[in-house]
This record gives sequence, C-alpha cells and structure tokens, in this order.
Amino acid sequence: MELTSLMKLILTLLLWLCFVLQFSFATRVQLCDETAKYDIMVKGVQISPSPIVRGRPINMTFNLIIGKPILAGKMVVDISYFGWHMYRDSHDICVETSCPYSFGDFALAPLQTPLAFFLPGSYHMQITVVDGDDNKLACFGFDYELVIASLFGDS
Repeated sequence: MELTSLMKLILTLLLWLCFVLQFSFATRVQLCDETAKYDIMVKGVQISPSPIVRGRPINMTFNLIIGKPILAGKMVVDISYFGWHMYRDSHDICVETSCPYSFGDFALAPLQTPLAFFLPGSYHMQITVVDGDDNKLACFGFDYELVIASLFGDS
C-alpha cells in the first residue's frame, strides 16, 4: 500500500515537472496594446533553436488566428537590442503565399534578418501586421537571446 502511494506521488511530481517545463521553454508573447482589438489573434511563437545561435539557421513561426479575410497586407519586423532600435524590415505577406487568407488558423514566418551581424545578447522583436489599407491587424512582441556558436557549443 505504501508503494502505491509513493508511485502516485512520483507520478504527480513527474506530471507537474512536465507541465512546468512546457511553459518554461515557451516564448512569452506580449501584445503591443493590451486594450486593442486586433483582427488577428496570436496563439504563440515558436523559435528553434532557443537561444538563437549567431550564424546558424533558425526556424521562427508565428501561430495566428485570423478574424477576417486578408486580401492584401504586409508584416513589419522591428528588432531592438537592450532597448535600442537596430533593424526594421517589411514585406508583402501575399508574396510567399497567395492571398486572400481566410478565417482560422494561420502560420507566418518572418523575414530572414541579418542575425549573423548582430552582437550576442538580449533582443526584442516586434511584429506588426497591417492590411492593404494600413489598418493594424496585429501587433505583438517577444524577447529572445542571441549567442555565439563557440559559447553555445558546436552541435
């Protein structure tokens, strides 16, 4: 009977640990304006690897839910380093995939940024999505780390 109680305790601890680890590795996303009603809702951001290793390929995907059809638009990427604006780029979201985007789930990958030339450290990326009439559909940001390969390992 004591063995069963011990096994239940261990199982509970393992489940709790899995739950905590899931959220500790997730990228925390902040809306630019918490009171704004955006037509695109952000479900999450996936970054791999994390931390980002300078000079190595990265995969970054924004998981979104579209609230209204998008016929045209652009995504603006702003990157700041310890609060200083370092980089801005934008591109037509209809170039890589064809518009219109309809209601529902949608994944969007950002532009390739010149991360190979950036200093290691803490960065903040802000993403703004606007429609063809420059109406803001989404605005969100997140923090990430950029490290040098030799400090992170050569794997």
